[in-house]
Amino acid sequence: MQRDNNVAIEISTFLKTQSRNKVVFYKDGINDITEIDLGTELSQVLYNLNDLTKLPMKVSHELEIIMNKATIEHEHFGRSLAISNLGILFEPELKVDFSSLLEKYSNTNVLFVKWAGEIDNENLYFLSKEKGIKTNIKNLSHIAI
Repeated sequence: MQRDNNVAIEISTFLKTQSRNKVVFYKDGINDITEIDLGTELSQVLYNLNDLTKLPMKVSHELEIIMNKATIEHEHFGRSLAISNLGILFEPELKVDFSSLLEKYSNTNVLFVKWAGEIDNENLYFLSKEKGIKTNIKNLSHIAI
């Protein structure tokens, strides 16, 4: 209970800052936040595609539909989107620009990202620092909880 209160205060304080983006990275669940399982949602859509030509364009379109549907008006945090299970976004054939995706959806929403990989002040590491995929987040206003 105390952790939940501290987390809510930390997020609220962060959201009051004037910044272009608002991204909250977290490992453990946040009380009152339900994330969409992006990996499962996108996999289901891709499984049903018959025509794989222009796959990156189709993926981009489907991601937009999924993300827009999952955006809610949160009682405490305002317009919010919470996402998890992001591994599929790093599949090379899908050509998803993960950094741009974070930028796009954190401009008009609070973007909650359940991140299982490693993180430091400037980079996200999908899997690990040594062998993972590095994404620069230096220019994104964010907190890691």
